[in-house]
Amino acid sequence: MQVICDVDKRIISIHVGCPGSCADSSVFKRMQVYKDPQQHFSPGEYLLADSAYGLSKFCIPAFKAPAANSAENTAFNYCLAKSRVRNEHCIGILKGRWASLREMRQPIRRAKDMQILVDWVIACCVLHNMLAQIGDTWEEMFREKEKGGVDDINGCVERANQDSAVTFRETLRKTTIETNIARGILYEE
Repeated sequence: MQVICDVDKRIISIHVGCPGSCADSSVFKRMQVYKDPQQHFSPGEYLLADSAYGLSKFCIPAFKAPAANSAENTAFNYCLAKSRVRNEHCIGILKGRWASLREMRQPIRRAKDMQILVDWVIACCVLHNMLAQIGDTWEEMFREKEKGGVDDINGCVERANQDSAVTFRETLRKTTIETNIARGILYEE
């Protein structure tokens, strides 16, 4: 299962049904959000991803080595990881609410059995979003203690050259580092 969530840990897209041996980036390429990004993203919207994913205007991955070894790229990767942890929290909350998702013991002998599992996972995700919307105790347990958020970084989108994903990531990196230095999360060297 591939889960994409928003900053409030609400699930905005999922893909269910690939075997566990599939790489996350391969599963992502099967999702509609990847196949038709213009349908799913407004100007200035993008996903944050780990370095296994490909760079595009809509998916900003962490820098890989050797580029990751520069001080600026290391700082950007650190900030990116702090934001991406929300996805891990979202999945943790989902599995905490619906323990059946931790280990599904439904034997799969025919296509209908698989469809039952897919429907079950989707139902759990819908209920997760409903509970997130009305509020429950999970929110207090997993609320980030850091001040600020990604909202300050969204202003850099207008300054980015939308013709190039590389240029966009460079602009996002610079703004992220400046914002986090101003907040005292990162320190100038």
